[in-house]
Amino acid sequence: MSLRLFLNNLKLGRWGLLAWAGIIFLYALLTMSLYPSMKSDDDIVSLINEMPEAFKAAFGWEGADFILTPESFAAMELLVLWPVIIGIYAISSSIGIAREVERGTLDLLLAQPVQRYKILISKFAVFVFAAILIASASLIGLIVGSAMIQESVDIVTLSLVLLEALLLVLVFASLTLFFATIFLQPRKSLLAAGILMAGSYILNFVIPILDPSISWLRNLSLFYYYQPQEIISNASLNGTAIVVYAGVAVVAFIAAILVFQRRDIST
Repeated sequence: MSLRLFLNNLKLGRWGLLAWAGIIFLYALLTMSLYPSMKSDDDIVSLINEMPEAFKAAFGWEGADFILTPESFAAMELLVLWPVIIGIYAISSSIGIAREVERGTLDLLLAQPVQRYKILISKFAVFVFAAILIASASLIGLIVGSAMIQESVDIVTLSLVLLEALLLVLVFASLTLFFATIFLQPRKSLLAAGILMAGSYILNFVIPILDPSISWLRNLSLFYYYQPQEIISNASLNGTAIVVYAGVAVVAFIAAILVFQRRDIST
């Protein structure tokens, strides 16, 4: 990785990063501010537990009976959607290399004495840094929000949920980067990544309401392995999710480097 390229790319995207971190921080604050009103509603837990499994799957509530706690409420209102929200940022950020090809600015960069793989690694490292910062802002927002309503939260458990969510987002970022190196066109890369993320999300909650004989198809959904309520209940990470997410992210990233090394970038 080139530190100079990393810092330059970070500087270019700093305002967007700060905006995302600020918005997610406020979202987390708002989420916790709503907890007292939900806590006093005795019917909400029964309502959630009586919902169809497909609906629970869409919001990560399936499995054990839902118990309303500050942590489970944070998962229900924010953390279950966190990979989708930040996944949008991941996709838009990871097609940057395709944008530079389209604009012709990548030719200027390649004219410098820097290897291609260092360019790709530096750009991806900026997103990893950004995702970690946004995850940290989310956690801080939940902690501050819980303090404002005089509730305590299990910081370790929330951190575990965010860690798994972060890995899922890195998967989408790696796959988008791979698409960007293949197409070298931002629109096609955006379309491919968007279809993949949306299709994966829809597949996760559509399969449970279809024929049980095709339930195995749910394993193809990346969202299937992300179960925030399960992490909160067990106070531990899902080992399968970690292996799947880490494996897909690493393979997609290596594939992106190999493709980019061999692509004709001339415009």
